[in-house]
Amino acid sequence: MFLTLPFLSLLFSIIIAYFNIKKNKGVIFLSVFYFLIGLISLNYYLFTYDSQLPWLLAILYGHFSALFFLIGPASYIYVRNTLSDQEGLRRKDFWHFIPSLYLLVGLIPYFLKPYPEKLALVTKILNQPGELYTNQIHIFASNLVNDFIRNFLYVYYAWMMIMLLIKSSETNETESIGSSGMQRRVTFQWLNIFVAFNTFIASILLSSNFIVLFSPENDFSNLNEYLPYYRILIMLAFIMPLLILLFPRVLYGIPQITVEELELIQTKKKKSNSEKTELDVDDSFYEIAQIILNYIETEKPYLNPRFSIRDIVVTLNIPQHHVSYCFNKILNTPFPTIKNKYRIEYVKELILKDTEKRYSLEGLMKEAGFTSKNSFFQAFKEIEGCTPKVWSEQQKAI
Repeated sequence: MFLTLPFLSLLFSIIIAYFNIKKNKGVIFLSVFYFLIGLISLNYYLFTYDSQLPWLLAILYGHFSALFFLIGPASYIYVRNTLSDQEGLRRKDFWHFIPSLYLLVGLIPYFLKPYPEKLALVTKILNQPGELYTNQIHIFASNLVNDFIRNFLYVYYAWMMIMLLIKSSETNETESIGSSGMQRRVTFQWLNIFVAFNTFIASILLSSNFIVLFSPENDFSNLNEYLPYYRILIMLAFIMPLLILLFPRVLYGIPQITVEELELIQTKKKKSNSEKTELDVDDSFYEIAQIILNYIETEKPYLNPRFSIRDIVVTLNIPQHHVSYCFNKILNTPFPTIKNKYRIEYVKELILKDTEKRYSLEGLMKEAGFTSKNSFFQAFKEIEGCTPKVWSEQQKAI
């Protein structure tokens, strides 16, 4: 049973990244964190619970150790970017990768060893568990020292995440009560849970290091003493990705209006001769949503078969996760549905104007931007409740 949990964690991390990267690129750091936690829990499981898979251990052991140093940075950058509504890395973020690079360089000689030697080493560790801490595959330090450094840094990152939440809590309490206010409150609650999990996991890992360091007479032979710690780690690695199912909207982050978006709103108001007023965040995103709809209606980009959210991002200079947020949370309608709605409306206009029957159904489909008959008929039936032919006959009867 326990063996399946790390694999499920790895699978969930990939699913989260694949289905949500277009909504919010910041999700990649959350997915990386989940993936690494799943990987390290699998590593611990194979050493402490199941010694029947030495070939898999020979593949995992040592080869991913440098990546485990990124668990803390990945979680910290995710929390920081979510609170600040930013994507990607900052210029100073390269400092976070230095410990991982240190370990990577020290492991190069181990990487170059043939697989049979690695399999022999793993087999020796399984027979003599103390070797897990005393052997030195890294040229600069033993495994125990490197594990301690990694877990100490993880605790440090957990502390920095707590500080970020404390700093942002006052701002969160004064936000509006609309849709954006709800988004902020739910996401902030999720971040508190996420940081609490990280703090707990980091504390467990560092505690296990202290237990080993202060073992009587440096007796590292009995790993069974640390099984409760690793069992908790494995369970948490499985539970944490599942929490996304309880908080799916957190994948949009905490949207904050950018300077470019404010300028876009004011430009629209000037064109409509509206008075310049101060808008709260919720009103601002409502305005952004209306600007997006106005662009779709006037420019008709949906007639292009390749029309996507990216076109809106580039044309209007609005962050992609803000566009997704406007569709899904402000307009409460996914982008594909709105795109198909405008395309179907265009088809209906062509049908009504085409008194001479110049267009075939296939011609109508292509004119509106559809690329396949199945998607065209399915969209038409979902929106109008009947086929294009039936709808056309109904209009003639009116």
